[in-house]
Amino acid sequence: MQSKTTTLVQPVARVSASQFQAFQVLGNPCFAGSKWCLPHQNESMDSQPLISVCIPSYNHEVFIAATLDSVLKQSYGNLEVIVTDDHSSDKTASVTKGFCDPRIQLVQNEANLGLGGNWNKALSLATGKYIKLMGADDLLYPDCVSLQMQVLEKPSNSGAVLAVCNSDVIDANAEIVLRRRFRFRPGLASGEKLIRNSVRWGTNLIGEPVVGLFKRDVLSKSGMFDPVDPYMIDLAFWAELLKHGDAFMDQSRLAAFRISARSVSTKVGLKQAAHFRSFIRKMRADPVYRASRLDDILGCFLSFQWCILRNLLIKFQSGTTRRNK
Repeated sequence: MQSKTTTLVQPVARVSASQFQAFQVLGNPCFAGSKWCLPHQNESMDSQPLISVCIPSYNHEVFIAATLDSVLKQSYGNLEVIVTDDHSSDKTASVTKGFCDPRIQLVQNEANLGLGGNWNKALSLATGKYIKLMGADDLLYPDCVSLQMQVLEKPSNSGAVLAVCNSDVIDANAEIVLRRRFRFRPGLASGEKLIRNSVRWGTNLIGEPVVGLFKRDVLSKSGMFDPVDPYMIDLAFWAELLKHGDAFMDQSRLAAFRISARSVSTKVGLKQAAHFRSFIRKMRADPVYRASRLDDILGCFLSFQWCILRNLLIKFQSGTTRRNK
């Protein structure tokens, strides 16, 4: 299915002589509302690796502005920000167009590709050395990209293909409802250990896409997201990626994952445990991970407990959000 790329054409406005001189030095400006905006500029960006922040979105007009704002306020500036709007019926695209920053690329799909298709669309457009994919309702804290990039650039971490941070869980009002903490020591961790432990614990111990920054060149070996199972799409992707290197685990909380009535995991509901059991069977058959019978038994049992707790948390927070509106 072909996708349509939207070029943001800004209205013409009068400029002063001093503004014109500035535009000649800094590059092409854009016009937003009643003011001209100059391109983001960083003198040292040419010597820094480009990082692609991919934001697939579908009907996220309520949250997309906060998400983009958190990305554009990163202390690391050499970014390309790719928003793939999956044929939304709301004003997601309009809100995105309101941001005046040439690093943002808005792509509007002519037809709905679904969760996995839209995530893969975003990845296919990335040109950076490293990629961060995040939900259109998630947030990055200011030093997230910078610190994770430094980890992957460090020669002693050359075997790492993924940098992972801790995260906060926030509700629809951006209130923190849970502070996550790894069950792993900080530093390098083998991919096999991370996935085997996730299987045994019956849950994704690595986290959602927003917590990770990974090397783009590994995608040619690991492949893209598998759209068949939307609930396990992130852990299944980590499992394929980590067949080709280690992960660096950073205990710092550098991002926030939002739970709300609109989130994918909320819509899957009590089917989550069944999805995880299917993932366990795949990991038992996988020659790299070779999950054991004990992993299988513990994972199946615990996945159901996590499923109940997760849904209770989401239901409670959704109810709190509605009462606060």
